[in-house]
Amino acid sequence: MESKITFSNEEIYQQTKRVLSFHLFRNSPVLSRFLEFVIRETIDEKEVQIKEYSIAINVLHRARDFNPNGDSIVRIHAGRLRRALNDYYLTQGIYDPITIQIPKGCYVPEFTESGTAKQAGDAIHVAIDQPIKPLVAIFPFRISTEKEGMNEYILVLKEQVSEDLLNLHDLSVIGYYSLEMKAKIRENILEAGKLLAADYIITGSLTYTAERMRVLINLLCSDTGELLVSKSFEKHTGSAVFFEIKDEMLQNFKCFARDCYGIIFERRNKHAI
Repeated sequence: MESKITFSNEEIYQQTKRVLSFHLFRNSPVLSRFLEFVIRETIDEKEVQIKEYSIAINVLHRARDFNPNGDSIVRIHAGRLRRALNDYYLTQGIYDPITIQIPKGCYVPEFTESGTAKQAGDAIHVAIDQPIKPLVAIFPFRISTEKEGMNEYILVLKEQVSEDLLNLHDLSVIGYYSLEMKAKIRENILEAGKLLAADYIITGSLTYTAERMRVLINLLCSDTGELLVSKSFEKHTGSAVFFEIKDEMLQNFKCFARDCYGIIFERRNKHAI
């Protein structure tokens, strides 16, 4: 769908600046870049180039071999962008002269008269609570071997998931617990999740033998116990020392973190409809 611009470029740029001053955009460089990119391309009459691939490359800094069919990250951020714009126009931008929208099904912005414009001195500032970030609890993994150094190894993997999730933004992550909470986790992970008010739980296990290493990692909905993502990573070890395959496992965990992020925000988008 092509965007019909009935405003001057300067008017659109001024409106964009107003939107970018909103806290959801100030706190998210990704959303700011996303909005600026699609607006700039539209003003330059390059709407045909506003595609999932171009957004991934120019906004999210993905590699040139990015495949939209296998990676939903652009769609996830587009959903966040639409919600952020909606929040802005329900609050801080309620009396702005121009409404910016990103229609579902495409990434080309539309600019329309708001019909609620007031003089700056007449605007009413409506307060809004900061959105609550989904909370992910990463519980200790079960280890089914007494091999020396395995506890340190699984801790490295768990910390990798924590770091990757935090780097994706818009999530709160906890991964360290008191002895009392660790006992509760061993007893009943869903009850422990509820005590922590966690929205999601990541848990897993590690098995190591002379022939292979197997790591199982799961994402659960803490309210229902529903299994949302489950991944199993196996590696034939042979005579190799298990730390020699650490990098490969870490890369697998990065992929798992991205899958979790996608699922969590897809679920949030559905609940927001």
